Amino acid sequence: MPHVTFLGGNNVTMKGTDPEIRKFIYCPSEDVPFILDVTGITPPNPEYYISRECCDHYILLYVTKGCGTLEYNGIHYDLRQRDAVLIEPGSRHRYYADRKDPFELVWANFFCDFLDDYLSGIGLKGNPVVRDAPCEKQMSEIVAIGMNDPNNDHILFRVMRLVDEILLLLAEKTYFESKKNHSHLSHAIKDLLDECVYGRIDVNGAAEKLHISKSSLYREFTKSFGIGPHQYVLQKKIDLAKTLLRRTNFSVKDIADKLSFSDEFYFSNLFKKKTGISPTAFRKEASAGNIPDNPPPPRVDDKSDS
Repeated sequence: MPHVTFLGGNNVTMKGTDPEIRKFIYCPSEDVPFILDVTGITPPNPEYYISRECCDHYILLYVTKGCGTLEYNGIHYDLRQRDAVLIEPGSRHRYYADRKDPFELVWANFFCDFLDDYLSGIGLKGNPVVRDAPCEKQMSEIVAIGMNDPNNDHILFRVMRLVDEILLLLAEKTYFESKKNHSHLSHAIKDLLDECVYGRIDVNGAAEKLHISKSSLYREFTKSFGIGPHQYVLQKKIDLAKTLLRRTNFSVKDIADKLSFSDEFYFSNLFKKKTGISPTAFRKEASAGNIPDNPPPPRVDDKSDS
């Protein structure tokens, strides 16, 4: 396991770090699963700035108050109180304090050879910022342990347990936030698709309005509703056609036109495929009372979209 200290080499540029309270950890043996390299507290300082072209180690940061900025592999993140930051080895990054309301940080730099696969498994790989993270207590405890006993052989398992606890808290937060965001997105997609019932099915237009790719739209909608967006709108059209056949005198051609089918023959064939009966026969059976007014939705055999 390589051991490169926080201040060593040409990899790092630092400004405004003199007021930091930091403790370097003595590492008697590098043949261990975890090395806490250095840990500390950064008091508010508008001049604070850290830049690394290629990070050597993991960094956990927690914003206890104030604001700042993280630029991580070309992506910009605004940092604020209660944000947790996980920086991975190999990343290009810089972070710096807001000039008017500079952040205060607690942090730990460490090495851990097996952590990359673990982060992938719990959904944190490549996800550097977790908002409103409930881990200030654990971060402060890591700093206190390092300050009180700066010998990695003595403290590595205690610190590993705390790091694991932090990562699981961040993974849990990320997981449920992702579920919530996916739910909001899928219902936003559904609302836009519902507007297509009387018109042309415009999946591309819905994706553009939501600023997502067409493939993302298909994936999110299908995951939430178990049917592709194109098939969903077609089924909505068929359901509306049933109502029009039952409650109006519109001809089959009129209904096909009203629902923006290319022609009545395509509409009739699709209607029969979905319901097992032609539009004309459906109207006749419904008028005779042979079809319930609110039948269960027909089974969708083909959930694929073309």
